[in-house]
Amino acid sequence: GVPMITMGDECGRTQRGNNNAYCHDEPWNWLDWALTEKDAGILRFHRKIAAFRAAQPALRREEFLTGRDTVSSGYADISWHGVKAWKPDWTPNSRTLAFLL
Repeated sequence: GVPMITMGDECGRTQRGNNNAYCHDEPWNWLDWALTEKDAGILRFHRKIAAFRAAQPALRREEFLTGRDTVSSGYADISWHGVKAWKPDWTPNSRTLAFLL
């Protein structure tokens, strides 16, 4: 899937709790480019996860996952698991979700 990263996340930008800051042209809402130096670790992390995603074909699919063996590999394109492998638990109280691509 597509990573849900918006402009500024890679350097620690915040909207200070405002979920609709797009109508505010105020200094607190401007992108502070100095954050790229101040929070260099966050920027480095985002660069690494972007490079990892680009290097992994399973994370850049052109078709939706089907749960079927679409390439004759003997395995489904995605399999769902819970606390135990091959046994997903879709109940509302479940606290575990795992999948294999």
